[in-house]
Amino acid sequence: MKPLLQWACRELNNGWVMIGVDVDLSTPQEPECMLGLRRAVHPFQFDEAENPVIAFEKVISEMDKQIRRGAGVGAPDHSVSRACAFGGAL
Repeated sequence: MKPLLQWACRELNNGWVMIGVDVDLSTPQEPECMLGLRRAVHPFQFDEAENPVIAFEKVISEMDKQIRRGAGVGAPDHSVSRACAFGGAL
């Protein structure tokens, strides 16, 4: 069973927004094991972007990748092919 990611968003002071993601890694052997990641962003960070929606999605994507890597459920960063196994890729 894959761990379930729980996302949250909370408004902070002066327009800042906190984005958080938690994953419960509890097992019968370790009943309370949580991993979490938080990031504060401000809408002004995206004003200069060519496409603000894409810039915001990039923040979410980076957080998703980090939390999945930390939880051990993410896909490998590089291709896992037979060519890589023999030094065919960097």
